[in-house]
Amino acid sequence: MKKIFTITLILIICSVAIAQELDNDIIQINYEKKSLTKAMMLSSLFPGAGQFYANRRSITTYIFPLIEIGLIAGYFINYNQGLDAEADYQDFADIHYNRDHQYYAEDDLINDPMNNSNFYDDHFRLDDENTQHFYEDIGKYNKYVFGWDDWFDIYATDEAGNIVSPEWLWEETTEGKNMWIGNAVTNPESEYYNSSFSDPYTIYSGYRADYIQMRRDAEDSYDKAEIYSFGLVANHIIAAVDAVRLTRNYNREYLSNTSQLEINFAPIFVNNSFSPALMITKRF
Repeated sequence: MKKIFTITLILIICSVAIAQELDNDIIQINYEKKSLTKAMMLSSLFPGAGQFYANRRSITTYIFPLIEIGLIAGYFINYNQGLDAEADYQDFADIHYNRDHQYYAEDDLINDPMNNSNFYDDHFRLDDENTQHFYEDIGKYNKYVFGWDDWFDIYATDEAGNIVSPEWLWEETTEGKNMWIGNAVTNPESEYYNSSFSDPYTIYSGYRADYIQMRRDAEDSYDKAEIYSFGLVANHIIAAVDAVRLTRNYNREYLSNTSQLEINFAPIFVNNSFSPALMITKRF
């Protein structure tokens, strides 16, 4: 009887050890807790990487990289279009804008007998080089309209094509000073003349209008590229948040599954005697 008790005790100890070993193996092999921080950092850098780490079977593992590729493509397409449009309007200005004409007309305006204000003495400051400010100013401000070929040909030449003094139109201000408000046509035979120039009080140039539109087209492309860049940032942030969500779900699911696996030791009655038994149960 003492021998049977000793054998039974040994079996119990061995069974408990085996059960503990099995339990450790099952938990360590079948389940490894995923890091929320790692998943978030991976998707912050490369959208979809954190999802792949947490659960590669998730559909967002593949959606975020596709969105990223689309946004990158959209950014570079629009940015390059902006660069091309910028080069186009700069080439256009280099061809159709003449600084010498601008300087001639502004000097004539300053020296016109009707000019009784020193406002125009320091009014014109056009860059001598093709800087960013130069390309911006010649389209933005009326005071630089004189350099456009069509304006100069209509308002500063005669019908024979000779350069003449522009006919400046003035308006008296409340302070008693004359302000330039437009020009009379000096060359109605100009190839550039059309109904757009019929109103002498309209400071207008067809080339300038085309140039302004070209600049707007370039700005529109750059604006679209900027929107895509914001989309890229948003995609990284959303992907990081989703990676955390996916990792939490993964950890919660596997913790739940492992908790349903139970390994127990219990004696059973066999052949009129109690014997130790290892019992593994799983609840569904």
